Amino acid sequence: MNKARILIGIDLEELNLQAGKGQEPGREERLQVSREGLDKALTILDRYQLRGTFFITAAWAQAYPEMVRQLARRHEIAAFGNIERNTLEQVIAKRIYGCRMPVGTKPDYSALKAAGYLYHSGGQQVKPMTIEGGIYEIYAGSVRPLWVTKFFLGRAPVISLHFSSRELGTQSISRAGNPGLAARLDSVLSYLSRKGQFMPHIEWLQEQLSDD
Repeated sequence: MNKARILIGIDLEELNLQAGKGQEPGREERLQVSREGLDKALTILDRYQLRGTFFITAAWAQAYPEMVRQLARRHEIAAFGNIERNTLEQVIAKRIYGCRMPVGTKPDYSALKAAGYLYHSGGQQVKPMTIEGGIYEIYAGSVRPLWVTKFFLGRAPVISLHFSSRELGTQSISRAGNPGLAARLDSVLSYLSRKGQFMPHIEWLQEQLSDD
């Protein structure tokens, strides 16, 4: 029996805050929230020797180009937003195949195809993958409690998880942090590392296309 395929997508983005009272944090501080979360995410991924996909904004890549190149040696790099592709390709000197639009932004699949993307990840868990306007749409689910993960394992050919690294970052300037995520992520990935095979999105997609 083949092992379940497991995808994990991690967003690297600058923290966006609505204008309000008090002093708004600067660009560097907004980027740093995500950078701190990345360190925690990598600690967990490296602990279980897992590979995944990092969806990165152009601003983040320009702020931390060496970090992005380091990530690209082991993981897939994809775009967070539909206009980031050229910048990311210049940073890592590799083709960018996938993207994810920010929460609340509906993908324009025709525009994504015209920009050269092969897939978008952000769809609902109706099917593991659909084709929308010539683009492969790969579902992205949240990191749910371990008992929920165990329930779905074996009932679907692929489990696709997603979170933003800023959820693991400091909460000193916003409520973006998720204090329980690190422990939940560790327990879920520890379990899944024994039950399935982790792979970047593009490798899973290529595997599906080769089976057709």
